[in-house]
Amino acid sequence: MELNFNQGWRFRRAGGAWERITLPHDAMITEKRSASAPGGVNSGYFPGGKYEYEKRFSVTDPDKSYILHFEGVYQNCTVSVGGVLCGSHRYGYTAFDVDISAAVKAGENLMTVTLDNSLQPNCRWYSGSGIYRDVTLRIRDQNYIRTLQIETLSISPAVVRITSDADAVEIYDGDVLVVSGKPGPLTIPNAKLWSAAQPQLYRCRAKSATDEAWVTFGIRELKWNAKTGLTVNGEPVKLRGGCIHHDHGVLGACEYRESEARRIRILKEQGFNAVRIVHNPASQITLETCDRLGMYVMDECFDGWYVPKTYHDYSRHFSEDWKADLAAMVESARNHPSVVMYSIGNEVSETATEKGTEVCGELAGFVRSLDPTRPVTAGINVLLNVYAKIGLGVYKEKGEYRPEPREVKAGYREKKSGSAFFNAMANKLGKLMFLMSAGKKGENAVKGAAKHLDIVGYNYASSRYDADAKAHPERISVGSETMAADLPYNWERVKQYPQLVGDFVWSAWDYLGEACIGDWTYHSDPGLPLLAGQGMIDITGKPLAAMAFLQTVWGLRKEPFIAVSPLNHAGETPSKGAWQFTNGIDSWTWQGYEGETATVEVYAAASKVRLTLNGKIVGEKKLKKFRALFRLRYAPGTLRAEALDKDGKIISASELQTGGTETILSVRPEKSSVKPGEIVYVPIEFTDQNGILKPFIEEAVELSVTGGELLGFGSALCKTDEVFDKPCHRTCRGRALAVVRAGAQKNVIIRAESEALSGMVEIEVAE
Repeated sequence: MELNFNQGWRFRRAGGAWERITLPHDAMITEKRSASAPGGVNSGYFPGGKYEYEKRFSVTDPDKSYILHFEGVYQNCTVSVGGVLCGSHRYGYTAFDVDISAAVKAGENLMTVTLDNSLQPNCRWYSGSGIYRDVTLRIRDQNYIRTLQIETLSISPAVVRITSDADAVEIYDGDVLVVSGKPGPLTIPNAKLWSAAQPQLYRCRAKSATDEAWVTFGIRELKWNAKTGLTVNGEPVKLRGGCIHHDHGVLGACEYRESEARRIRILKEQGFNAVRIVHNPASQITLETCDRLGMYVMDECFDGWYVPKTYHDYSRHFSEDWKADLAAMVESARNHPSVVMYSIGNEVSETATEKGTEVCGELAGFVRSLDPTRPVTAGINVLLNVYAKIGLGVYKEKGEYRPEPREVKAGYREKKSGSAFFNAMANKLGKLMFLMSAGKKGENAVKGAAKHLDIVGYNYASSRYDADAKAHPERISVGSETMAADLPYNWERVKQYPQLVGDFVWSAWDYLGEACIGDWTYHSDPGLPLLAGQGMIDITGKPLAAMAFLQTVWGLRKEPFIAVSPLNHAGETPSKGAWQFTNGIDSWTWQGYEGETATVEVYAAASKVRLTLNGKIVGEKKLKKFRALFRLRYAPGTLRAEALDKDGKIISASELQTGGTETILSVRPEKSSVKPGEIVYVPIEFTDQNGILKPFIEEAVELSVTGGELLGFGSALCKTDEVFDKPCHRTCRGRALAVVRAGAQKNVIIRAESEALSGMVEIEVAE
């Protein structure tokens, strides 16, 4: 029996009052942000803290086995029942079990979970704090099934090997039993194979005299070599990948099934077929969602090894914990067909040293010993390794490490090293970074790690692709982290070289922390930096212009895409990061800005593009790397882009229409009905009567919710002092997003009000 243990908790901050909460819960997202927060730009200026959770539960049979399963607790937690310490866990990103069987008693029990995230900075992005993922209580007889692993041995015929301590197993296609027998090899007749394009799933039921266990799996054959690249079920696959962090925007670090399903669905609809989970292992919810919807996964464990990137980070206990945490990642991923690659580290400059390459070999070998069915990679930042070899960008310890909160003084800034050092250099040097990874220095910086990896991951080092193809035709590689503007160059080589298996853009979805490193921010935007501003999709789930650019390069978008720089900021000079090459918006609705000079980009896979406004030709230009740039005076009407072949014939066309002069405050939930306790996403936009967005309206909107709970409300503003747990927030590009959990009443009513407008929606709640 497995019980969802998310209900009925109490929570308090150190020295604070108790409050009732439901898991998942992120304590950091409600902390007061400050310019003096030790985490600084990394954490989005949120502080950490010490926290305590408790829950009362009843036990009727204390002789059974009681195991608590935590999907994620950030971080340094202890678990006690009845005052008895039952277990502890340090790493904030791996799942873990705590056996409380010896501590429970018949009747009521009190469980206490304490955690300490006060040692800041300890992460290069927003980590969150608390029990931010699901908790499950597993109640079984003492002699329960402990092992259930499934591996595809062949696909024609389809044979799977089931490893289990159960007595018998059954395999179901939906509710239909297709085969049964004992653990070991089983042939599945007329098998439906799993791939991202056709995510067919089966269920396995394992039975013993006292227990049963279920697991969902897919039948798929994964192979990799330099001649054919990465193949799934015998078919070559090129990974159209994107990197994603674990947070969920306005929800902070809290993870809900509906949230992850929405994110993966949108990513797939936009053309991604792969995600890299950065820089920590994927949760079960993420992997189950990718299995079900069809998304390949690079599952990654560490952002660093034994050299710190921030003062209190994982490096401080890497040597003690890496085996357990790598094992936890592999154990979590093993039965998921979506996982096609393990990454043992991100931008680990240790790989530039002899000791580091030995550690790389040890970690890679350990992963293969647990699961030899998937290739092992690591994201190697070649230029960072070049710098590390000469002593630049390497974390230098000043005195003995002290596990104490860092004193924050006025103007305090932690010296940048490792990945943060590279990010700062990338913003300063731009395209020079591309060239500096090439040549002998670049080769020497990567060769030590390359010999231990099945697939070499290149972070921002696509200048090595051509050289590697000649010098190392046996080397399989992947663009593990790249910039969107470089995709034309990168994707041409992905298509050309079978040993280059794909490209993962940074980042597919925007995230909290690493604040304002990528966005085009304006000095008129008030507040502290909060969001990275690096996403192809913003935190509300809206695809941006860069997303359409990727689709064009991939060959998935057939019609031109028109992007207009925001005219409400036309008189300002934005600060720019290296990762986001455009701030364009697919809108020609800019009432009040008539006569302003508009910068218009057009993306198309064609020879030329012609731009017209209200039937008059603005210009005709050759496309360079799928892009053409125009400048014109804004006037309302129809802006049309026509993609032309080399003979001037129209291949395809698209238009932007100016919206009506009337403005409404639109409240449009993504579901019309929900079940009690279910989550619904509600975009809130300033539009005309036909739903055409008005991106120039950036005003405060206040919400009220009856019949439900407002879990988060905010917008894609990269700089703001507003918070996501309050019902008032300013829109960004005319849009904000509310996330509401339905209560037990028949309806959820959401009202939105701006200074001059109001909107309302009613959502049915039904079992």
